[in-house]
Amino acid sequence: MLGSVTLLSTFLVIVATCLAITIVGLRHQHSRTKQLVLSLQDEQTQLADANARLADLAIHDSLTELLNRAGIVAHLDAAIARSRDSHQIAVLFVDIDRFKSINDSLGHSAGDQLLQVMGRRIRTVLPSGCIAGRLGGDEFVIVIENVPNVERVSEIAHRLTRDLSEPLEVMGRMVRISASIGVAIGPDAQDTASELLGFANIALHRAKDAGRDRVEIFTPQIRSEMQQRSQEEHALRRAIDAGDVVPFFQPEFDATTGHIIGAEILARWLKRDGTIASAGAMLTMAQDASTLERMTSVIMQQARPVIRRLATLGLPSGFRFRVNLPHRCTPRAWRDGQVAGYFTGIDPTMLMLDVYETAVFGDLVGAAGVLTEMRQLGARVCLEDAGRGGGSMSMLRSLPLDEIRVDRVHVDSLTSQANDRAVIRAMVGLARDLGLSISADGVETSAQADALLAIGCTTHQGHLYSRAITAAALEDLILKMSAERAIEGLMA
Repeated sequence: MLGSVTLLSTFLVIVATCLAITIVGLRHQHSRTKQLVLSLQDEQTQLADANARLADLAIHDSLTELLNRAGIVAHLDAAIARSRDSHQIAVLFVDIDRFKSINDSLGHSAGDQLLQVMGRRIRTVLPSGCIAGRLGGDEFVIVIENVPNVERVSEIAHRLTRDLSEPLEVMGRMVRISASIGVAIGPDAQDTASELLGFANIALHRAKDAGRDRVEIFTPQIRSEMQQRSQEEHALRRAIDAGDVVPFFQPEFDATTGHIIGAEILARWLKRDGTIASAGAMLTMAQDASTLERMTSVIMQQARPVIRRLATLGLPSGFRFRVNLPHRCTPRAWRDGQVAGYFTGIDPTMLMLDVYETAVFGDLVGAAGVLTEMRQLGARVCLEDAGRGGGSMSMLRSLPLDEIRVDRVHVDSLTSQANDRAVIRAMVGLARDLGLSISADGVETSAQADALLAIGCTTHQGHLYSRAITAAALEDLILKMSAERAIEGLMA
């Protein structure tokens, strides 16, 4: 009996011990589980904070701490959505005048410091509720909601130009800057964020063109002008495709003999009412590089059979047809556009390729490569409008050239400005030293022709000699002058 009791007691002790151990284990497990839950919650909080920081960084500019392009566009989209049928918003496009020269002279670190200061000044001057951002480079954008009137926006913009123009210290040097501002107020109809930014940017460029350090507002009149221009450009593209844009030819002469020695291939738009569109207006419409490239290609397609026919007439030795390479296209575009296709079916030695400074200045190496290939085919190359830009010297050194063409700006003032005469005289001497020929465009008066001859420039083109004429008229002129030369030979 006693043994049974003892056994039972022992059993109960064991059970109690096991229960105690289990309870302790459960309590420990609960504690660990609680700690794990708290740890997971903390990690989730940290992850959420990190994601929030990343999201914030994604829409802010690290240099100025303003909104970046993505942030500005997102805010502007939301502002436009809020403004529909209720209130207007204003977009201010701010650009530091001549920032590149500051960056180049003081260094990129100084440029970054300047941008940081500008960002702080913009934040300081803006009324509450306005949002500012940096699109990139030295371009800033400000969005103002609940715009009461244009006058209020103009007031803010002008105050901003004054505050931004205050002298500041950059890298230990005092620097005085200015800023130009373009303003667009909207939305109108279904204007998007990108459209409002574009309108403000257009106004900004008008401010730059007007002298900088000023405010320009994108007005309904400017919008109407843009729409009109868009319609005109569309009409020009239709005319090109319809064959209404055709080649004309402006003869080029040896002023010492009066003989024709070449002709420039020009585009002319024959309108359906029988008139010819202004060449300047047509080129203004064709500001888009792709339009210029397309127009040049179409003109050359039409000009090639004319050139082949004229070649059968016995053209004077060295006669050349001058082709203007699209000046808004890059050398890469020339290559991709197959400039060599201009030569199809004609003798390349009959072509002179006119190259504009503005087209090649940004890619002299690429331009030199393309032009070298063209010269290897037999074409010659002329630097057009020499002296107008600032890169003539580097181009003379880097490009494979045969000729320099004096810019008509210098020709216009040749007889009245001693500086222009000196420039042309220097160009003639430089061409002679480099083994290049030289020609002049825009010769309008006998006085200009005589002055050019006195300086040593004998190849002339301009209204004094002939305007641009049709292919048939050019053929008649060539035949007439050939007959005159034949008579002169017989009489000699």
